[in-house]
Amino acid sequence: MRTTLQQSKPRVRRSKPISGLPLEREWVEVFSEPALQPFTTALREWLPSRRWFRGKARPVESVSIREQIPVPMGGKKAFLVLFQVNYAGSDSELYVLPLACAFGKKAGDVRREFPKLIVAAVALQRGRKDGVVYDAIVSKRFCRALLDLTSKRRKAAGGNGELEAEPAEALRRMRREQDRNLQPSVSKAEQSNSSVIYGDSVILKFFRRLDAGVNPELEIERFLAARSFPHSPSLAGALEYRAADGKTSTVAVLTSFVPGCHDAWEDTVAALTRFYTRVQDLPAKLRRSPPPAATSASIVDNAGLLLKPSKLIGSYLRDARTIGRRTAALHLALASDPSDPAFRPEPWTRGAQQSLFESMRTMTERDFQLLRRRAASLPPDARRLAQKVLPLESLLLRRFVRVADRPLDAVRIRTHGDYHLGQILHHGEDFLIIDFEGEPAISLEERRVRQTAFRDVAGMIYSFFYAAYAALREPALARFLAAQPKAKAAWARYWSVWVGTAFLTAYLETARSAPFIPADEASLKIMLETELLRKAVYELGYELNNRPDWIHIAFQVLLDLLDPNQPI
Repeated sequence: MRTTLQQSKPRVRRSKPISGLPLEREWVEVFSEPALQPFTTALREWLPSRRWFRGKARPVESVSIREQIPVPMGGKKAFLVLFQVNYAGSDSELYVLPLACAFGKKAGDVRREFPKLIVAAVALQRGRKDGVVYDAIVSKRFCRALLDLTSKRRKAAGGNGELEAEPAEALRRMRREQDRNLQPSVSKAEQSNSSVIYGDSVILKFFRRLDAGVNPELEIERFLAARSFPHSPSLAGALEYRAADGKTSTVAVLTSFVPGCHDAWEDTVAALTRFYTRVQDLPAKLRRSPPPAATSASIVDNAGLLLKPSKLIGSYLRDARTIGRRTAALHLALASDPSDPAFRPEPWTRGAQQSLFESMRTMTERDFQLLRRRAASLPPDARRLAQKVLPLESLLLRRFVRVADRPLDAVRIRTHGDYHLGQILHHGEDFLIIDFEGEPAISLEERRVRQTAFRDVAGMIYSFFYAAYAALREPALARFLAAQPKAKAAWARYWSVWVGTAFLTAYLETARSAPFIPADEASLKIMLETELLRKAVYELGYELNNRPDWIHIAFQVLLDLLDPNQPI
């Protein structure tokens, strides 16, 4: 039998296929052509997934990179990237994004741990490496570099401006005494900004949208630090971007971190769970509705009365009173310096009152127009509530116009501006006030305008109402008055009114003689109700744009506030 010997062919080693945006030598080529356009396209597609991106409901025409600031990171390359989002109608916003790139095992770690933070996949043709460009706020090395920049008062130059650091003496002392313990820990929570905690000593708040001018967060922290205000964390430092034209924008603020604090929102939901459990244990006749007298009087009328429902609500009434006193202390501090042009109290004028009304009318018309467009797409339960809310637009405007119809014998002051339970920390038996940025959805200039002190007061009272309904979403309360929605809403209102009463009583006891409190009761009631309803409309628009699955709570609170049979 004849056999044929065949020579085996040499094996051809095939290169591992690489995928992603093709680059030549290094990932920073994403900032220049030809990779720039596909990279900005990827960035544009990625943005709507970020909670801090505020243009989700607006048509984006283009995204353009305006600045790249290299951040020294021990031989690795990272950048603070300023990019402009252009909307239809020539409107635009400026955002800042920390970017780094990972290859090999590190890229695999990012894909596994932070897949939502990957802006684009890249592929280096020379070296044939796959990588990912990602939001560097989750990089401990990058976060450490930001702390180094700040504590050592360094500058980082970009193409059109530079990053400037301003450390407080407290930060320098911490670096000297416990540098090894200041390891960064990044919050994974989706927020409108980003937070990094260093050890148990410092927290950095990184802003995502940039506005020209000093951010109220930094401005108010500086003001309070200079006056040794004891009820907020102390200022530790700041990072600001200075453009070529001299205009500055606040990129980050560092404050002292107080370990052992509890978020007041979480504490409140826990207290509400206990409250609803006590209600569930009441006899059936009492459980069907709270005592009517407790919800028929307004919060202002209740102020100073003995709090009869203390047995059901428990120790949270004491907490509400403490929050009221700390809120008053904040306002007294913010109104304490008539020589500071940025904080000097100003009297209410007819022009200022008319401007307040016009702003509320514009917001109401805009958000109700949005609601009309979105109502049909809401879930059935929310749609039913929307049909009750939509006819109330004219009533809201009639309530708002009262603020422009009569003189107000009070002054306007700088306020917190976005005051709610998520902005205070429960520390022992006391509270610390944080996050002075103001309402993120409005311009920086508007946030710095002096307002009535009742903007903050109403914000906290609204937060009590919101928490009362939000707690009912907790799994532990799934069976609470399940077949009795009216009773459920009545108990939520019962808790809210009495907790709001405790808060307001303590606030007025502390600040009643201050010039920012109207002397006559009628003006006080009008201002409080106006600000409560303004907050309700603002939250309506916010939930429609950002959390439509929570919109039914905003509907319910607005209906509570406008119910003529249940005055607030």
